[in-house]
Amino acid sequence: MAIEKGIRLGTMTLAGLRKSGGLEAALKGFQRFYIGPEFCENLLGRGLCGEAAWLQEKGKKVCLLTPMISEKGAGLLDALFKDLLKLVKSGRLDPEGLEITANDFGAIELAKRNRLPFKLNAGRLLRNTVFNDCEKSLTVNNGLALDFFSELGINRYELSTIGAAPRINFNQGRRYGFDRRSFKITLYYPYLNLTSTRTCLVGMRDVPPEEAARGVACSRECLISSFELAHPSINEKMLIRGNTVFLEFAEQFYTSEKDLARINVDRLVYAPFP
Repeated sequence: MAIEKGIRLGTMTLAGLRKSGGLEAALKGFQRFYIGPEFCENLLGRGLCGEAAWLQEKGKKVCLLTPMISEKGAGLLDALFKDLLKLVKSGRLDPEGLEITANDFGAIELAKRNRLPFKLNAGRLLRNTVFNDCEKSLTVNNGLALDFFSELGINRYELSTIGAAPRINFNQGRRYGFDRRSFKITLYYPYLNLTSTRTCLVGMRDVPPEEAARGVACSRECLISSFELAHPSINEKMLIRGNTVFLEFAEQFYTSEKDLARINVDRLVYAPFP
């Protein structure tokens, strides 16, 4: 089984990647581009539609990452979905070459309401609905969760590396009520998203109980850089970008594609930064 290789641009736009001098190398080295804000709705922009169409013109497959959303984000995402449909109708966008990754059940509902012709994936913020990836393990909680997503047309799940070959229960599916052939895994590396919040961890000032976080303007500090966080009681170095805390696992835990097939991984997605 050949492993498809992708790159997650994160907060970087194609224009930014071109300016950095990395666009040509990325086009040569990766089959699929992951664009869009995976964690924060403030970064949702309708310019993503043009980026998707341009990448398809270059012969690349595209996956649009969408974040957890509030009412504000739902409006932005709904407008984005409608723009994508216009591109499909005009022939500028091939629905077979675009996937949507949802990190919020509201995003899945919006996709269904708009009757999007794109394949849907379950993102990293939904992983614990189906999987347990703690303590160097990767196990399916139960078959009911897989069945639930399957009824929504979702059978691909996006997970993060944990820095080691995980223990799995995939071959014990009958005991837990699932078939390992019913799902595939996209694995991101080298950063694991540890936790996310509704508000920015870096740009948010202290908000007293009588005020609302929505009154604080977003300055998009996450577009500039990530920040390191250390504490005497924590062994690992943590990285913060925007509203999400990451751990980095730089070590490659597999020696061949067979090691990845063992854990149902058929896509690897490189993230240059958290």
